[in-house]
Amino acid sequence: MANEIRVPVYDEEGKVIARVAYNKKLDFWDGHNWTCGSTGRHLGYTRLRSGKYVLIHGTQWQGERNHAEVVSPERLVQEAARAGRLDELYEDFPELREIKLPDEEEDIERKEKRIINRAVATAFGNGAHITVPKELIGKTITYYVD
Repeated sequence: MANEIRVPVYDEEGKVIARVAYNKKLDFWDGHNWTCGSTGRHLGYTRLRSGKYVLIHGTQWQGERNHAEVVSPERLVQEAARAGRLDELYEDFPELREIKLPDEEEDIERKEKRIINRAVATAFGNGAHITVPKELIGKTITYYVD
């Protein structure tokens, strides 16, 4: 496209490695403006031919320029989750569905704690005997007694 805005992509060392089409795919409507959560700023994403993911930073501030940076898949998923745009990201890059968000990890951890809390501790001579549910046999567990 002749009128397409292209922005430089920087690697971890600050070197320009590509130029990509500008977009604001991670913006959301805050009731007054399309934004990424910060006044006058916008976020988008894309992927390079090399497979690296790119976070695009747009700005409306005088003296600042749009730019993009190579980011990890985890960071891109985090940014999409924060913007409420995970469904759109997953449509574009279905392989990112495999990345678990911290709250999903916490849910798994809470579920395991509930299972562990079904264990029964009884006094046994100079120590204690703990009976655990069958699904925990062979797993390393930590059990705290109140």
